[in-house]
Amino acid sequence: MSLHASCFANRVRGIDPFASAPTGAADRFLASAALLVKQAIFQPLVSGYDAIRFVAMNELVMEAHEATAMALGRPALFRYTRHLMDYDDCYAEDALKYLNNPRNPTVDRFSFLELLIASAQPRFGPHLNVLAERLTEMLQAQSLRLVIRDGRFEPSEGPAIEQVVHDPFWDLVADARWDNVRTDMQQALRLRDSAGPNPALYGARALESTVKIIASDNGWLTGRERGAANVIDMLVSARNGRFIEVWEAEMLKRFFADVRNPDAHGAGSAPQPKLSPAQTNWAIEFCMISIKSLIVRL
Repeated sequence: MSLHASCFANRVRGIDPFASAPTGAADRFLASAALLVKQAIFQPLVSGYDAIRFVAMNELVMEAHEATAMALGRPALFRYTRHLMDYDDCYAEDALKYLNNPRNPTVDRFSFLELLIASAQPRFGPHLNVLAERLTEMLQAQSLRLVIRDGRFEPSEGPAIEQVVHDPFWDLVADARWDNVRTDMQQALRLRDSAGPNPALYGARALESTVKIIASDNGWLTGRERGAANVIDMLVSARNGRFIEVWEAEMLKRFFADVRNPDAHGAGSAPQPKLSPAQTNWAIEFCMISIKSLIVRL
């Protein structure tokens, strides 16, 4: 993960990702996470040579600190403790105190934790997978509706939705041929999580790309298709072996006509169409489920 990517606080701007969490759950998670980071990341970086005892650890902390401060638009998150002798300076305690201090904004602390782990990735590689698994267990133990995906904290609809919808979806679109599908769905989720404009539109784009890729791979496109509905006709065509059934085709067409099209075109003088948060979640998950269903038939 790039340290210059937007951090957790920026990705959830406009919403409260902890609104449904039990009181103190985020603080308890961060306290546990700080201990885990100390054990899994900081302690292995301590050198046996006094002159460079804390050098690797301090470099990691400074890298994550500067990246987080830059992403948040802050001059600094905390001060480094300085000693008379440079080789006695240990910034790990400063980082852990920041993570454990409930007076610091919770989303900022999650951002620092996220970028701290990202900073450690080049040094530890696949060994950090175990840390991610432990953090996931801690999130669930505290009933926090977050998931760690590609090294990032992301809002979640809960373990059941993650296991049945999201995880299989991302596995299916991991191949390069589905790059546009994956990119648009990631954008849909980013906009949903930050209360951005038209998240469902990007979910619909991912679904339309899927339909076009399948039709193209099977040689069904004629070049005269004017939109998603025409491509869906290729999938439901009996001449093409009826890749999907008529009722499925009708359902997909209704989605594009009633959900995607109003957002995809200018409203003129009429009120701008807008889905509610519940409708947005439904639309994105409908697209994910439909994409999964289409891809597994290939």
